[in-house]
Amino acid sequence: MSRMLNSLALALGLAITVPTLGTAQQTRDLPIHLDADTADIDGTRGVGVYTGNVVLTQGNREITGDRMTVHTRDGRELDYVVVEGTPATWEQPPESGGDIIRGEAPRMEYHARNPTRVKLLQGGRITQGRNTFTGETIEYNLETENVIAQGRDSSERVRITLFPEDENSQ
Repeated sequence: MSRMLNSLALALGLAITVPTLGTAQQTRDLPIHLDADTADIDGTRGVGVYTGNVVLTQGNREITGDRMTVHTRDGRELDYVVVEGTPATWEQPPESGGDIIRGEAPRMEYHARNPTRVKLLQGGRITQGRNTFTGETIEYNLETENVIAQGRDSSERVRITLFPEDENSQ
């Protein structure tokens, strides 16, 4: 969280840094768990469409939504996921401890590689504790820990709220 506060100048330039989330490669090597009301899987193409209270977990990452299209590569390795929901959500606790990082939007993309990132579309929000970051489109790079956001127009701009850390928190 201290990185969030130290990067206020970057935040004003539409990019902020949030705490370390762990290595993308370590998470990529873990099994994928999917729960849904229905599943339509095309193993030849490596595409599965899941509907109804869908929950995807891989390591400490969790993605939820009403409809999820999961794309895999050779060997059932996760490539990317398109999620629609009311809202679609993503969350992950930072490895170093602290508050869980959450993202939500009506539509979301999770890319598992090159680089690992989450895109929140059609009005997204990222929160960690009381800190918030909102915009029409938000892309959070899990490898570089950068957030880039855009507002819809001058009336719906990117909004960032950062709270000072307690003296007792790290």
